[in-house]
Amino acid sequence: MFENDFPLLSAASLTALIIHKAGSGPVTLESCETALDTLFQQASEAPGLPTAERRSRLAGHLADLETACILEPLGPGLWQLTRRGRRALEQHPEGLDQTDLARYPEFATNLRLTAHKPCGMDPRGARFDEGFRAGMTGQPITANPHAFDTADHQAWESGWSEAQGDHQD
Repeated sequence: MFENDFPLLSAASLTALIIHKAGSGPVTLESCETALDTLFQQASEAPGLPTAERRSRLAGHLADLETACILEPLGPGLWQLTRRGRRALEQHPEGLDQTDLARYPEFATNLRLTAHKPCGMDPRGARFDEGFRAGMTGQPITANPHAFDTADHQAWESGWSEAQGDHQD
């Protein structure tokens, strides 16, 4: 096992925990946190991540399962399994990852709608997009408005080059 590898915190493990817990009644983020803490105690393992990060992962998986219509809200912060959720529990007792969830039309649509939005990891994404649009509209590479030898210049140029490749396909 790798230093930062926590099997109980994988997407499949966390979704399995959630859907199994929801299989016996409504769940909350707090009830899922308690169940996860119990699993770590039973395994005699330290969680390896701060409480806030574990909570964030669980909250994200609850949202994903709701998007896939596996869970439905009963009220603020309270979910129950849907019929689809019961089938998912039977078919995927080991849990679901994004590949499994993408088979559900609602989740796949959500992925398509959110996939193109910047996630904040690449601060030059807007410059790349500007260059791409310039390349697609036939502007020359010399139209790059950013100072040479800057990251913005390079990102714009990369976008422009990508557009040129798309034009040739």
